Amino acid sequence: MKEFSIGDKTKLCGSIASRPSKLGPIIHNAAYRALDLDFVYMAFGVTDLKKAIEGVRGLGIRGLGVSMPFKQEVIQYLDQIDETARTIGAVNTICNENGKLTGYNSDWIGAVRALEEKTSIDGKKVVLVGAGGVARAIVYGVKKKGGRTVVFNRTLEKAKQLVADFGIELGGGVEEVSREKDYDILINATSVGSHPNIGDRIFPDSVLKPGKVVLDVVFNPPETALIKAARSAGCSTIPGYRMLVHQALFQFELYTGQKAPFEVMEKALLATI
Repeated sequence: MKEFSIGDKTKLCGSIASRPSKLGPIIHNAAYRALDLDFVYMAFGVTDLKKAIEGVRGLGIRGLGVSMPFKQEVIQYLDQIDETARTIGAVNTICNENGKLTGYNSDWIGAVRALEEKTSIDGKKVVLVGAGGVARAIVYGVKKKGGRTVVFNRTLEKAKQLVADFGIELGGGVEEVSREKDYDILINATSVGSHPNIGDRIFPDSVLKPGKVVLDVVFNPPETALIKAARSAGCSTIPGYRMLVHQALFQFELYTGQKAPFEVMEKALLATI
């Protein structure tokens, strides 16, 4: 395996978030070393999104992952949007081709693949809380795979917009989730429960039913309070890091043009968490 080093020809990739995570660098850099690629991946904490995107051009950064809360806001600063990302209305991946920045969305791929490790989506009822970029990607993926989504959100207007954009069902505010009993898959597509507020949960115990599938998109901490509670309730659980690895495969292949080494990336992640 190649030793980690940075030279004058090293291609830089990275991610931006309000609270950066070390998991992205660990996953991507392990894959670069395994395939002997002269790439390096870094995580950046960002407060000024416009200047950050200007920096991508100025520094020649090859690829950039975009995390909450920037997935919708970032669109206005890009040169081109992939058709799927445009339909979703959110970007989590940027590729730089000679200064031209194109936005993509791999969140829907990560979510679908993580869900399909546990269950089929076709014909299933999905209860989802959230209406931001991740939520939009998941709704797109569920619909593409033949599932039906009911959306709840703290800000009802955002939920109504999501429902109108995708032709799905509005459940109501977050406080109304407790009345949902007849579902197959339950998804937290918000940042609730993420570091440092790791004890917070979006769903009450009454919603968690044995045999149901629960996905939490939060990957820091790797095992959230929701995942712990769902497992105790007899649910089949999907932690956010599964979605993270699957969407990272798409990013890796887009940036490098090489087939991503899934087992290497998964092993590096599991060794860390």
